[in-house]
Order: sequence, then structure tokens, then C-alpha cells
Amino acid sequence: MSRTFQFKLGDDERTVQVEREGEQWLVRIGERALTLTAQAGEAGRLDLCVDGQWRRVYAARQRDRTYVWLDGDVWTLDKPDPRRRSAQPLASGGALEAAMPGRVLDVLVAAGDAVKRGATLVLLEAMKMELRIQAAADGQVTRIHVKPGEVVERGQLLVEVDESPSDP
Repeated sequence: MSRTFQFKLGDDERTVQVEREGEQWLVRIGERALTLTAQAGEAGRLDLCVDGQWRRVYAARQRDRTYVWLDGDVWTLDKPDPRRRSAQPLASGGALEAAMPGRVLDVLVAAGDAVKRGATLVLLEAMKMELRIQAAADGQVTRIHVKPGEVVERGQLLVEVDESPSDP
């Protein structure tokens, strides 16, 4: 039996096809195909064997949103809403929000810092996991909304980054 899912990861919409083949799963994401062996654990834990390497994954679902933790990163998957256009960027540039409730472990940048895409800006602890909040694009930090030790809610604004190119 084959099932197809549509997910949004940021602004990218992805089609994921999953098919069971005996004890393994064939997963197709776009043109990429993976063969997985999976073992379910407690509290949203899933142990996956991908290309002979075991990896631990945690997932939590909230309505049409799924949070996936893998190797210290959290990815938010949304079911696309066919009635809505893709979200418009905020006027102030990039705004980074908490993907789930947690506690701020550290803030690694200050207002005015230049950051590169993928740079870790804030460390959060949620569900006994360390989550890295990373810059989505190159830019300059314009505002920090949290401090270490603070408890944050899902969707709470953490850091604002101006992604517009700077003048030479």
C-alpha cells in the first residue's frame, strides 16, 4: 500500500510518498528515494535505519503541524492549505519563532551582529532536547526578544533578522 503526503517545510512544498516493502519502507521525497527500517519507541520516538546507520527521531503533532527532531535540529512540517497563498515575508525581514514551548538555554548573537544562513542564533530546550534556532538567510540581527532562562511558548518571537542586502 502506498500513501502520498503533502508537506510544507518553510516556503517549500514537498510531496512524500511512503510504501511498505516487507519489513522496510520506501520513502520518496521528490526524486530522492530512501529505504528505511523503523522501530517505534515511547513518546514520539522513532529509531530509523537509513543506509545502514541508525538514527533517533522524535516527532510531535499538533493539528496540521508536525515537529520533527533529528540530530539536534527541529523541522516544522505543515500541511499545505490550498485556500491560502504562501505567507508573505514580514516587513522587518526574517522573524524567528519558537517551534515549540521550551526554555532559552543561550542567545548566541546580539543586535547588530551580521549572520550567515544556517548560523545558530538561539539554543532552546524542549522535551529534553536541545533545539538550534538558525538564521534562514544572511542578514543582520535587528532585535533580540528573549534572554537565557526565559520560558517561551510555541510561536513566540525570538529574534528578528533584516535579510535585505546592505549598502556597500
